[in-house]
Amino acid sequence: MPNPYIIIGGDGAGMSAASKIKRELDNADVIVFERGQDISYSACGMPYWIAGVIESDQKLVVLTPESAREKRGIDVRIGHEVIAIDPAQKLVTVKRLESGDTLTQPYEKLLIATGASAIKPPIPGVDLPGVFTLRALSDGRRIFQHIEQTQPQQAVIIGGGYIGLEMVEALHDRGLAVTVVEMLPQLMPNFDAEMVEDVTAHLAEKGVKVHTGVRVTALVQQGQRLAVQLATDESLPADLVLISTGVRPNSELAKAAGLKLGKTGAIWVDATMRTSDPHIYAAGDCVEHYHIILGENAWIPLATSANKGGRIAGDNMSGNTSAFPGIAGTAIVKVFDYTLAVTGVTERQAIQSGKWGVEGEDVASTVVSVWDKAGYWPDAEKIKVKLIHTQSGGRILGGQLVGKGVVNKRIDIIATALSARMTVATLGMLDLSYAPPYSPTYDPVQVCANVAARGGE
Repeated sequence: MPNPYIIIGGDGAGMSAASKIKRELDNADVIVFERGQDISYSACGMPYWIAGVIESDQKLVVLTPESAREKRGIDVRIGHEVIAIDPAQKLVTVKRLESGDTLTQPYEKLLIATGASAIKPPIPGVDLPGVFTLRALSDGRRIFQHIEQTQPQQAVIIGGGYIGLEMVEALHDRGLAVTVVEMLPQLMPNFDAEMVEDVTAHLAEKGVKVHTGVRVTALVQQGQRLAVQLATDESLPADLVLISTGVRPNSELAKAAGLKLGKTGAIWVDATMRTSDPHIYAAGDCVEHYHIILGENAWIPLATSANKGGRIAGDNMSGNTSAFPGIAGTAIVKVFDYTLAVTGVTERQAIQSGKWGVEGEDVASTVVSVWDKAGYWPDAEKIKVKLIHTQSGGRILGGQLVGKGVVNKRIDIIATALSARMTVATLGMLDLSYAPPYSPTYDPVQVCANVAARGGE
């Protein structure tokens, strides 16, 4: 009897791969080792559960270990951490966290889906009670319980990226006074600066205090409360502190096994999700993907690519041949009444990459602010659209949208245009839907594209 297929990590990528293997090879023995107590849940939904929009953390759970075993025939073992991989012997060493004992398990093929971990900056006090990160469902439960049990009044969020701003809204909705501190000059650093200005002003309208270009130097216990000390010598009182300064790929296990890492420190994989070892695959937030605009691997950890990558890995582990086409880094976030979305590269990234001129000479951008529906429609809102494109030929390199109107559909149009290698002229003439409640005659992305095609006039 062949050895089992082993999956390290039971979230999106790992369970997608495990489920795909069982669909393709019904009699295959598939074992998933998960060090935590939860599998297959929506991490992206945690801020909305904490806010009270979602009534229970169980609503975020897609699949339980019990249902995976009973309905899909997958041997899920929670509380089991793989601590070593021996590629030569095709063995993994597994630690049972409850007892501390270890076992070795041979594999036919192996998938590494170890995800990513929240970064804790090297500042004093990051491990004090009342200081949290938000990555796993267990993190969300700790934050939720802290709010329920202590009734905090003030929160400080360190980091103004996706999770940070989603949690600004969540904690504000729970009645906390919220301050956000971002070390870089702007919130949402993966957007161009002019696209974030309106959102920063909107946060102030909601009563949220924003400090940008400021570094946190220490977290200090002051009685029952915390103090967040800034490099400006200002001290911010807090009952809850959330550190949201980014994540790092969990690639240490792969590195120790001698597998190739990419330049970002994430695991290198080819289009089939195979690592540098022919019997080992990797998927999820621990891997790099080919970036269709930059033309090289990049590490952009997102749930969409994790689930698709896991599915592709599972298909190929089953003996089929399928390829992951690459990523554009398409992402979207809600911040109170505003939505921000991005795909491809920003203008800053395009210039700094040197791929369109040594100093970005061939990079151009166009920004418009237009109605999301017919201007006379009662709830029409202005949205800001930015396209990044080449000056020579007008190839679209990226796009960003922000506003109170409909943004999600439109970033997907631009993402599709990137995959098709469209120019601004082609995008401007696409046959998109129109009715006054939904769009102007020319959709906002087409207005921007047509302005770009005319040279920005």
